[in-house]
Amino acid sequence: MGSDDGPPALSAAEALSAYTVMVQARAVDDRLWQLSRQGRAHFVITSAGHEATQVGMALAIRAGHDYVVPYYRDMALVLALGQTPRDLLLHAMGRAADPASGGRQMYGHFSSRARRIVSGSSSVGSHLVHAVGLAFALRIGGERDTAVVTSFGEGATAEGAWHEALTIAGIQRLPVVFVCESNQYAISMPHHAEVPVADVALKAAGYGMPGEVVDGNDLRAVALAMRRAMARARADGGPTLLECKTYRLRPHSNADDDRRYRAAAEVDAWRARDPIGRFGEVLVREYGVAPAVLAQIAGQARAEVDQATLDADAAPAPHPATIADHVFGTVAGAAPRSEDQRHA
Repeated sequence: MGSDDGPPALSAAEALSAYTVMVQARAVDDRLWQLSRQGRAHFVITSAGHEATQVGMALAIRAGHDYVVPYYRDMALVLALGQTPRDLLLHAMGRAADPASGGRQMYGHFSSRARRIVSGSSSVGSHLVHAVGLAFALRIGGERDTAVVTSFGEGATAEGAWHEALTIAGIQRLPVVFVCESNQYAISMPHHAEVPVADVALKAAGYGMPGEVVDGNDLRAVALAMRRAMARARADGGPTLLECKTYRLRPHSNADDDRRYRAAAEVDAWRARDPIGRFGEVLVREYGVAPAVLAQIAGQARAEVDQATLDADAAPAPHPATIADHVFGTVAGAAPRSEDQRHA
């Protein structure tokens, strides 16, 4: 139930809203890729291909209530939780108005206090430990009916921090939903060379939690699996490990050449299963949405991204006088010390 061939798991309004965010995310994705090639965005990691997984996750998350500790590829997820294309372009272009870090963080460190989106660490897999610590803090503080969601690629499962996080979550029965966005590669390493089992979800048994494999290109299947896992977490039933099988349609980052390790035929085969086109067909076939409406949504997304690009391009960079702000051991707003002061 909830697959592309099954009965609808979402209302018409939910389905159309989800599709709109998926299209919006791809439009932002396309623009960020262009900006990176123009040298206007230093470093970019995109979500192209992951939209059904990430927007499906968001359908089970109560934005501003549940906590989310995303990983660097979760652009579509944070859009679905309420961030805007303008927010993401300010972030990518390092502007002072960047809501995630004031233009101080490498792209992909998403953050929003209002939406309870917690910035992850740059070290792969280490943000899972932060998610578990956050869940533990919620329990100590007596906050109930709240879950923590954290996501990662299958490459992170080779890290010691991943093992530590799932071990503690399993022992303490913490309200965490771990989502592996399994896109077949850990940067350039294929799944079979990085993970010793066919499915990451099989590892869940070793940590005392249920594991489930989901078609990550089927938005409704992801939403259903996430809703079950979130209900379990909120009801103090413990953690869950979900593995959403998907594929990244672009290189790992703008600094990567995926032609060195992936065959063009493989990428083309997955492009034919693009989750946006796939869900668009569902909207037309099962929800009665006219193709002209889908075309209108795409046009609106492009126009919004065009305006967001202009806004971000015109926005000022952080002022040099603020270089020491938010650095441990310094006072916000204090002017940088002179050479003489540094050596006094």
